[in-house]
Amino acid sequence: MTPEGIPITHAVFAGNVSDKQTVPDILKRLKEDFAVEQCVFGGDRGMVTEANMALMAEAGFPSMVGFHQRGRLVSDTLLEPLADVSTYHELKDHLRYLEVPATRVDDVEQAEGVRYILCYNPEKARQDTAFRESALEAAEAGLKAWAESLAKPKRGRKPTDKGVMLQVADRLTRKGVEAFVQVDDQDGILTYRRDEDALNKEALRDGKFLIRTHTDWPAADVVQSYQTLMGIERAFHQIKNFRDVGFEQEMPVLYRRQWARDTAAAESLACLEERTQVLAELELRWYTVEAIVRELRRWKAVRATFLGKEFVSVTQATDRAQGILASLGIPTPTKTLSVTKAQHMTSAE
Repeated sequence: MTPEGIPITHAVFAGNVSDKQTVPDILKRLKEDFAVEQCVFGGDRGMVTEANMALMAEAGFPSMVGFHQRGRLVSDTLLEPLADVSTYHELKDHLRYLEVPATRVDDVEQAEGVRYILCYNPEKARQDTAFRESALEAAEAGLKAWAESLAKPKRGRKPTDKGVMLQVADRLTRKGVEAFVQVDDQDGILTYRRDEDALNKEALRDGKFLIRTHTDWPAADVVQSYQTLMGIERAFHQIKNFRDVGFEQEMPVLYRRQWARDTAAAESLACLEERTQVLAELELRWYTVEAIVRELRRWKAVRATFLGKEFVSVTQATDRAQGILASLGIPTPTKTLSVTKAQHMTSAE
């Protein structure tokens, strides 16, 4: 993709093809088919082996690799001193980042020129918190039911202490919260409580991820490029049509280009009061990629037939969608569009 995030080409490999084959093939294709002499290779750490990193370095392609927030490199010793995200630099879309010294990162694969950028996504943090709370509540409901069952008189053989704890472990591990609940079984009475210290430590990881990069780009550019890469990856997971992937990336790019032009024009205004007002209005018009795609996808065109004539009925665009279209210089179509024979044939083809 381009630095702005517009896809250029893609390849889909069979699931049994190893990275050792895919990366060299892609590097060769970039150089031979697209004459690419400089690019940055991005991905998740689990997808990129050290052998592939060496191939990219040999080809002259620097890289940026993302690490999951619960990976080894995102350690407590790194996160606890950097818990105050208000000290991070803030980008558009509320994403925050902080470049950290390599000496603070527990990476056995550190190499010369490697940089580390700790990132915080508040929306992802809210999702992580909500997911963990939901899992805890479900696990606690299971433990409560098990404790009540144990307390009821029963005929026959009573469960052993080991059997009780195996049942408890099953309920906790099934929800992935075994590290956050302390359980005790005394004289057939099962009690449990949340481990607040463990939960507080885990909360430090919410919405966090670490980027390792060999580039000399400004940290903000690395973070934005990595986020764009993740957006394309998300689109590939959700969309089977490459044209739709292009749409999902291109519309926000065009919108942001126009937003940047409008901002530059506003900053050149001589009147301070007018300049301040226009810039404030532009800030309110800044939409995330997800918001732009969501607003435009809500807008529908439905084919219908009335009195033997076929036409397209266009639903009412939201105010936000109309604002996005206006920024792109795209006029809002009329509510009803007639369908000519030529259009029908093209559509059928």
